[in-house]
Amino acid sequence: MTYIHITNTHERRYVRLGGRARIARSLAVVSASAVALAACSGGNVPYFTAPTSVANSPSGIQNAITGLFAESRTDIGAFTTTISASYARDGGTFSNSSGGQEYALGAIPTPTNKGSIWASEYQNILQAHQTLAAIPKVSPAYTAAQIAALNGVVQTIEAYNYMLVAEAHDTLGMAIQPANSSPGTALPQAACMKGGWAYIVALLDTANNNLTVAGSIPIPVTLPSPGFAGVSATAGPSTAVGSFASFNRALAAKANLELAYAIARSNGGVAPTPTSPGSPDAGVLNTALADLTASAMFNPSQLAPTTAGGFAPNAYTVTFDFSANSGDFINPIKSELGELAQLNDFIADVDTAHDLRWKAKFILNPNAVQQPLYNTVASKYLYDMYPSTNSPMPILREETLVLIDAEIQLGLGNLSAALTAVNAVRTTVGGLPAFPPSVAGSYTSMRDSLMKEQRISLTFEPSADRTIAIRMYGLASVADTTWNHEDPAVTTPDQHTTVNPIPVTELEGRGGSFTTSCP
Repeated sequence: MTYIHITNTHERRYVRLGGRARIARSLAVVSASAVALAACSGGNVPYFTAPTSVANSPSGIQNAITGLFAESRTDIGAFTTTISASYARDGGTFSNSSGGQEYALGAIPTPTNKGSIWASEYQNILQAHQTLAAIPKVSPAYTAAQIAALNGVVQTIEAYNYMLVAEAHDTLGMAIQPANSSPGTALPQAACMKGGWAYIVALLDTANNNLTVAGSIPIPVTLPSPGFAGVSATAGPSTAVGSFASFNRALAAKANLELAYAIARSNGGVAPTPTSPGSPDAGVLNTALADLTASAMFNPSQLAPTTAGGFAPNAYTVTFDFSANSGDFINPIKSELGELAQLNDFIADVDTAHDLRWKAKFILNPNAVQQPLYNTVASKYLYDMYPSTNSPMPILREETLVLIDAEIQLGLGNLSAALTAVNAVRTTVGGLPAFPPSVAGSYTSMRDSLMKEQRISLTFEPSADRTIAIRMYGLASVADTTWNHEDPAVTTPDQHTTVNPIPVTELEGRGGSFTTSCP
């Protein structure tokens, strides 16, 4: 099968999901709708009593989009603790009642039945397709500009769900959900990492085109507030502060960065190693840089010293909201905070005496670390930037984007520009002295300094940027926890796991394997 290349047209060349998995996902849309219902005020509405379709009315579209945003939070807790924190060797869950930490922290490879970050995302993608199909049929009809705005919003959140799948499963690949499928058709091959990221980039470009066509009109639905309030004033353009297109282009910058390295890491590419930069695709990196600078969310002047108490959404920070209201989600990290711990490996990499980020983000764990076989790798500190059940979790924020700028510049070989970006975060946000110019004297010293700042800046956030960097730069075997155990009979070393397996239900729907192909 031929997969798309980078293009401004959203080419619908899809990979269909397995029949059993597809049926399960279709049935599970009920749960997505229930979450959305809880997030809305008012009584029962037709959409939620017939969740496999979207009502052709403005209220139906509002409910569908509210549900799409709400359900896109479902796996953020698992994604953050496993893909972001554990695979980065930053922290993990330590509890006698939770037997999975040896998998998530890389002591042994994660078994297939522990695979996640899949079913919910494809439920959301299905709901996005249903919503896109309903938008032009609404009565009273939307204007052409309003249709474009709604399409751009829905396609952007669809792409975000694909990004979660791609970042969780990396080299194992991903599937691309067809807009329309029928039972009994042949199952096409799955998309490889490179083809998957090319598809995501194309989808984000299509969404941005729609948002740009819509222009400065208000988005004709209410987006979640306060998390998305800073990017919901207008549809576009991306350079306008407060536009949804600014969020789209920020996502596109990250997606193109990952595509550039996916190309290098695929067959025929030159992947980075612990001592060499490899050959990430320069054209794609330049596209990533253009996307970043086209986003009004990217504004290094908005960097500020880290303060305790959580993240505040604004025009430069987009978050998922949570609450303890009946039927809503509470912050998933807060819900298991007593069982989480930062690894000693993380503590050793941080200036705990002076870094403002450390002082704002971490507290002594009031609970005993409960798992006896693993507590020697766990510190006595836990992450406290989600201090309440209502605390928001950042999807993207200014600090993240400045470090993405540094990664793009590093990939392009612009080491001095990378150092400038890293030092902006280090000095302004962390309150530390700048790295000296000599750091930009070599690729490895610049890379290591970037990842050091990335680690304290972004730990336990859903961006998973440090795990992504470990993969991109070929550092999994170097980023070692120096794994050890109190029980001398336990000798399993760190297997340097950074990739979540394809779930067993998906494998069953594909005859037991998930075989990908690349363009």
